[in-house]
Amino acid sequence: MNSLLIGGAQNTGKSQAIYRIANTLQSKGFKVIAGTIPATFSDFKVILKGIDNNGKDIIVIINSATDTEDIIKAFKKFFDSNGVYHILISSVRDEDYYPRKDFFKIMELNSQDDFILEIPFAKITRIKKYRAKPLKWFADNMDNLMNHILRNNPFNIG
Repeated sequence: MNSLLIGGAQNTGKSQAIYRIANTLQSKGFKVIAGTIPATFSDFKVILKGIDNNGKDIIVIINSATDTEDIIKAFKKFFDSNGVYHILISSVRDEDYYPRKDFFKIMELNSQDDFILEIPFAKITRIKKYRAKPLKWFADNMDNLMNHILRNNPFNIG
């Protein structure tokens, strides 16, 4: 399975970026087969089925929240009960932050058996009244990066 992980500290925009990815895939014809994509942003888990760039059926599982071990275990239960996937897209906390190591252990992910690409997110730390423009710039550029990654090998979707 190929995994795209959006990593970072709390409140860096990981879940919102994943929400935008899910909506982009849905707009490109991917259909929800389990879970839901909320109408407005909130944490979610969903399984989408679509066609990759080579014309093959593909199943993508997407998860936005990994804040606690219990949330990760609930996602693992959802993961195990809904089949086999080609691509996993999920948030994950940054290095040495609880429960990052639990995520890899519970989800049984390791770089020897799986392709794992992690995009690190960071906080915009400007004074609140000057934060909107750099936040938009960051989100737009990260979306462009993630969409580029997903369009090309090994993901080939979008």
